[in-house]
Amino acid sequence: MRLLISGILLLSSQGVNAATRCDISAIVQHVWPDAKPVAEGTMITPANQVIDITGNSPQSAICRVWPAQPELTLAAVPLMSQEKIDYGHNGDLELLVLNSVTLEVKQRLLLPERMSDDAIRITGIALDTARWKVAPNQTAFGLHITRSGSSRVNPIGEDALSLYVIENNQLRLVLAGIALTANSGEWDGNCAGEFNDIKRTLAIGSSSHKGYADIRVSEKSVASTAFIDAKGECTAKDTLGKATWTLHYDGKQYTVPQTLAPLE
Repeated sequence: MRLLISGILLLSSQGVNAATRCDISAIVQHVWPDAKPVAEGTMITPANQVIDITGNSPQSAICRVWPAQPELTLAAVPLMSQEKIDYGHNGDLELLVLNSVTLEVKQRLLLPERMSDDAIRITGIALDTARWKVAPNQTAFGLHITRSGSSRVNPIGEDALSLYVIENNQLRLVLAGIALTANSGEWDGNCAGEFNDIKRTLAIGSSSHKGYADIRVSEKSVASTAFIDAKGECTAKDTLGKATWTLHYDGKQYTVPQTLAPLE
C-alpha cells in the first residue's frame, strides 16, 4: 500500500512539473528523432533544415505550457535553411501542440517561409497564452513575431500577433496577423525628421459573428515632427491620436483591415 501511494505521488509530482515548465531540447529530439547535432545547441533534420535550441537567437525554438490547458504544451520551431543570403534568412516555422507529459504530438502546423526575412529582420518570436476566449468552447493561443529594420535614418519595427485554435483535431489559423506595435520614421540623422509610434490593444467583445466573438482593437498613436527651433536647439512637436476597430469572424478567419496588417 505504501509503495502504491508513493507511486501515485511520484506520478502526480511528474504531472505537476510537466504542467509548469517545458524542455525544448526534449521536444525537438522527440519530434525529430532523426535530426543530427551539427554544433552545440543546433541540429539538422533529414530535410537539411537547421533547428536551433540554444535560445540565443531569434531563430531559436521555443515552448510554453498552455495555462488554459496545462495538459498541453505549445512549441514554435523555426526550420532554417542552411543557405546563406546577404541580408537575411530563409526558413519555415512549425507550430506544435504536445501532450505535456509524454510529448506526443497532438497537432502540428507548418508555416512555410514564416521565418524568412531580409533587411527588416525578425528579432524574436514568442508564444502568447493569454486567455483568448474566442468562442464559448474555444480558446486560442497567439504567436508574436517582432521585426526591426537596420537603417538608422529610416527606422522601422513592429510586433505582429496571429491567433490559432484547435478545431476538429487540427491546428488552424483564425487571425492572420495584426501589428500590435508599429514604429517608423525618416530623419536626417541629426535632428529634422518625422516619426510615428503606434500601440494597439485587443479585447474580446461581447458580440459575435459566425460563432466567434468580435475582437475590439484600440489604438493610441504619436506622430512626432522634429526640427531645429529659433534657438538652434532640436525640438519636437507631438500629435496624439486614437482609433478603434472591431474585427469580425467571417466563418474562416477574422477580417483585418489593411491599415492594421503587419509588414510581412
